[in-house]
Amino acid sequence: MQIVKRYLLGILLCAFGCSTDLDIMEDGQPMPVIYAMINPYDTVHYVRVQKTFKINVKEDWPSLNPDSLHFKEVEVYLSGLGGDSIKWIEKLEETTVVKQEGFFPSGNYQVFKIDHKLPINIIGANAHSVGKPDIDSLILEVRINDFGIVCQASDVVLPPLEIINYKSRYEIYAYGSKPSLYSLSYVGETSEGVNTVYRQIEFKVHYKDHFTDQTLDREIHWLTYKGFDGLQYFMSPAKLFYPISELIPDDDSVLFRTLDSIDIALMRPTNVFNHYFHMMEMLEWEDNDFAPYSNFDNAYGMFFGIIRDEWTGMKLHYQEMDTLCFSESYKYLKFRK
Repeated sequence: MQIVKRYLLGILLCAFGCSTDLDIMEDGQPMPVIYAMINPYDTVHYVRVQKTFKINVKEDWPSLNPDSLHFKEVEVYLSGLGGDSIKWIEKLEETTVVKQEGFFPSGNYQVFKIDHKLPINIIGANAHSVGKPDIDSLILEVRINDFGIVCQASDVVLPPLEIINYKSRYEIYAYGSKPSLYSLSYVGETSEGVNTVYRQIEFKVHYKDHFTDQTLDREIHWLTYKGFDGLQYFMSPAKLFYPISELIPDDDSVLFRTLDSIDIALMRPTNVFNHYFHMMEMLEWEDNDFAPYSNFDNAYGMFFGIIRDEWTGMKLHYQEMDTLCFSESYKYLKFRK
């Protein structure tokens, strides 16, 4: 008898087919499964809700009809808690939009959404501080009215952060004794628990392809969790130029290319996810008979916050630009200064 067990940010759920001859345990009601990864300062927020079953035969799970994974009467609320007081409550609306690829897998799932900024005010911001939010935590409440179940979880709200660039905010350095250094200016973790174990840095490179009769705007994009030293990411030629060379397609009709700008974003989670990640590392991510990690009452799943900050419009320092345009390793990409 198996239960949905391992999940990382909702990425590891299976894609389900259709079948009517499943050996499902009839005793008890379905268990809610809830996923929410929220940047409290973003303008769009998603919560995914579904249900799961105990089944007698493990091999039957991939054949479960996806229609049977949805509850019929669900309400989702997100509230801001300051001290012991609820300062505001937002109701999420169910959306028919198919979720795009991201931290939740793409597909047609039961998804609830807020499409505006949360009413969080920043206090104490000045030239030396990014300030603090006027709430302490977010409370997510999912009411499964089909069965009279209320599922609730909470997570801390971290201050808005800033990416630090060691040499220049506007230029990217990859050489010398002090290359560009990217880190969040305030650690922001709660005092208890473990340090951040999951973080990603994201790159967007904007460039132009020049042809005989036209010029086209292009963009390549990648993200990685590799390359951090503690909480810091040191830029190097390999970390920047190798992904560029791998992602730009070969095209003999391109006369030359010009680089417009590079955007860099950094993100990491709150300690809720860190505890989950460390627990799964101790279990070596193997199948076992332990219940899935969850910070919800009456449900499986995770609700945790992330901090994401982005710098846009950065240029390459002249030495780095020379490498991209003239070095033996990358000149075949046809970039010109």
